[in-house]
Amino acid sequence: EGVYGNYGWGGAGQAAPVGASGLVCFDTKGHKNLEFGTVPGVDVISDVYALNVFGDEAWAYYYTDFPLVRIAPDRTVTVWATDTSGARAFAIGNGTVLFFGGYRNQTACRALRLNKNQATFDRNVSLALTDGGDLSKANVFGRGHVLHVIAGDTWYQFSTSSLR
Repeated sequence: EGVYGNYGWGGAGQAAPVGASGLVCFDTKGHKNLEFGTVPGVDVISDVYALNVFGDEAWAYYYTDFPLVRIAPDRTVTVWATDTSGARAFAIGNGTVLFFGGYRNQTACRALRLNKNQATFDRNVSLALTDGGDLSKANVFGRGHVLHVIAGDTWYQFSTSSLR
């Protein structure tokens, strides 16, 4: 969240904010290992709404255009345009991305298929807590192909592989 700076960062003669690129990877000693750069045809990162890091890959979904980007181990960046805005988590696997949340519905869940440069709508998915609890108050995050939902003392998992 250091994209635009704060308290004078990035002003004339000042150092740029550490997170000015919107996405930075640090090594175990705190040194910058990777900094996200500009991608032709895609707006710069203003705010990363959801991040999914697993293995040697990082996937990000960010404001303002809400593309889905994959940063491969060789640092190659692949971009998919989406028609989904405001999601707060996603799981990715088997050519499918499962987005959770959105501006209009905080608990909406949408599956999109990854094509060449576009993630196209496949279907809506209904998620509900087994105890009938309020899903909008749960902590939801994606790691790899699994969407994790932590509600109170209960940990739920939903895999994209169940969408076949």
